[in-house]
Amino acid sequence: MKINDFIEQCKNNDQFNYNQMEEILQGFADNLTIEQVKIYAVPKFNWQQMEQIRRGLEDSLTIEQVKLYSTPEFDWEQMYEIRFGLEDNLTMEQVKVLVNPNFSWQQIQKIRKFIKDNNDIPIKTIKFLIGLNCI
Repeated sequence: MKINDFIEQCKNNDQFNYNQMEEILQGFADNLTIEQVKIYAVPKFNWQQMEQIRRGLEDSLTIEQVKLYSTPEFDWEQMYEIRFGLEDNLTMEQVKVLVNPNFSWQQIQKIRKFIKDNNDIPIKTIKFLIGLNCI
């Protein structure tokens, strides 16, 4: 499928609002592929969630990394914190600790900063501390 055909298909299905369409168009303007744009060209995502997914792809995160937070269960602020952890060179194992839609974005941020500042603490210990509400 060509980019113009994909854009027309998105416009014609009437499931995307103006801001969502802007995110889809911005992805193509920033040289994302159709496969990459399809990850976030989903009506369930609001435009802010779409933006966080798009930014991750533009910032050279892998599709596997982006898919960690590409779910409608996360609001855009949670997505931002997870994306920031990936861009801040946390390991996939460390980032997976953050991937919990029950955590508020503030909790994700606090855990992310703790992991970054205490990189030598095993993940098992971090999970234990989270369970005790120590982080």
